Amino acid sequence: EFGFTNFNVPAPAFMNLPDEGRSGGERDWIDYTLRSYYTLLNCGFRMRPTAGTASGVHPVPAGFGRVYVHCPRGFNYDVWMQGLDAGRSFVTTGPMLLAKLNGQIAGGTVKRTAVSQSQVEITATILSETPVSALELIVNGEIIPGPIREAGRNSEGACEYTFNGVVRLAGTSWIALRCWENRAGGRPRFAHTAPTWFDVDRAPLRPKREEVEWLITRMKEQVTFNAGVLPPAAVDEYRRALSTYERIAESAR
Repeated sequence: EFGFTNFNVPAPAFMNLPDEGRSGGERDWIDYTLRSYYTLLNCGFRMRPTAGTASGVHPVPAGFGRVYVHCPRGFNYDVWMQGLDAGRSFVTTGPMLLAKLNGQIAGGTVKRTAVSQSQVEITATILSETPVSALELIVNGEIIPGPIREAGRNSEGACEYTFNGVVRLAGTSWIALRCWENRAGGRPRFAHTAPTWFDVDRAPLRPKREEVEWLITRMKEQVTFNAGVLPPAAVDEYRRALSTYERIAESAR
């Protein structure tokens, strides 16, 4: 059974989690984690997703969480690591999510010069063991439902779905896709692409004030909590993070 029903640190109100962000089920726990990730992306930290299991802590078998990297010229360690660092990847606990943006594999950075709205064409194929319940587009942390078309079972017996859609962007933005698969017993499985960044000159992505203020609050709590507990050098890491978030807050909207 899923055991982490009470959150050690309540989720902030902007994440819209149940029970005032203090507790929830496995899906709520995943949402808390993903929304924290989106907050960091919006603040300019271009973190590429990877995967781990935490088997023995999280109630799942070893290998439950995985990351797949696109290696069009064949696999070797260096190529795989380069693809992971570039964000040509997706993480999953079940379904396979193969997405393209403007015909290119999801992930990485696209340079644009126009400040006006840009159109991005998105296509995706989902393969899953059991039926998928939803596909969602994530644009600068905003969750947009994406209608998917069921193609039935393929020749290997997998459920197959396709998606075609268009998103319009204004200024620098990031886009990711995620899908959900509900298994027996209510345990959710999901897949999530790395974000694709669309950089526009002189039109940076400005973080939301509520997001960066939450990060500032968390760092202040950590400085207070760990003072006299951790070595001074470790506490200074929290102070440096606090200073970084405070600088980011100057450009928040």
